[in-house]
Amino acid sequence: MSNGLVLAIAAVLLCAVCIWAGVWIYMRRKYVDFTNAVCGSIDQILSGEGTGDFDFDDESLLSKIQMRLESLADITEAAARESEEQKKQVQSIVSDISHQLKTPIANITMYSDTALRPELSEETRQQCLRTLKNQVRKLDSLIQSLLQMSRLENEIIVLHPRENVLKNTLFEVAESIRLRAQKKGTEVTLECPENLHVYYDEKWTAEAIFNIVDNSVKYTGDCGKIRICAEPLEIYTKITVEDNGTGIAPEHINDVCRRFFREEKSSSIEGVGIGLYLTREIITKQNGYLKIKSEEGKGTSVSVYLPNQGK
Repeated sequence: MSNGLVLAIAAVLLCAVCIWAGVWIYMRRKYVDFTNAVCGSIDQILSGEGTGDFDFDDESLLSKIQMRLESLADITEAAARESEEQKKQVQSIVSDISHQLKTPIANITMYSDTALRPELSEETRQQCLRTLKNQVRKLDSLIQSLLQMSRLENEIIVLHPRENVLKNTLFEVAESIRLRAQKKGTEVTLECPENLHVYYDEKWTAEAIFNIVDNSVKYTGDCGKIRICAEPLEIYTKITVEDNGTGIAPEHINDVCRRFFREEKSSSIEGVGIGLYLTREIITKQNGYLKIKSEEGKGTSVSVYLPNQGK
């Protein structure tokens, strides 16, 4: 083999080695740059800075990975926000419950201690015991309401809407409150078509409407009037409870369905501020909604809208 051919082959091999080395160095640099870019994006996510600015129209592998990382960052951030919100919500609920339980427990302790005093007259002792019994009843009512609230919020209670005769349900609600209303001289009237069939969970919907009527009795003075009426509409059936009670301040209309909300002027009236909250939860879980209209000193109207399913 001639020297010229050997040199030519050697030159070709050398060129091939140089090209391969160049390609290897280039690919390694691209790999290192790519790895650094991905690691940089991950570091930005971990530090809460997002993935930085990049071209969403770029079709490169790096951009595709960065887009996935951006989505992951959004999901992680949303989960963190939700977790923080849930934490605040739990803290708020615990604080609210603690506040609600504190007063009746303090009263029970105070009246128990008073009733045990040996020098107390029998009449005063009996009065203390009656007050004590009343406080225990209030505490039991509060605990039952809290349990209902917890079970509804955690979906332990499952509603089962089915076809019911609405007038029968409303009649039971009216009758269950009538005696207490009569003691105040308050008139309760019911207006509902005889054969109006609506789809709802009978037990829990009755509870929801009872809470509204119960509020009307509490906030309507002596010789007041409460009207319960039902009206079929195209999509919903409207159930309205109207009273001529004290009414709600305009700035509090949107607050009355909040858990534990009570106006300052209502502090002397029995209640803990859970009734309308539970009502809204029950109705909302049946794809219905509430509307409240009120005027201070003239009265309040609370309307429940239940969907006409199956019609």
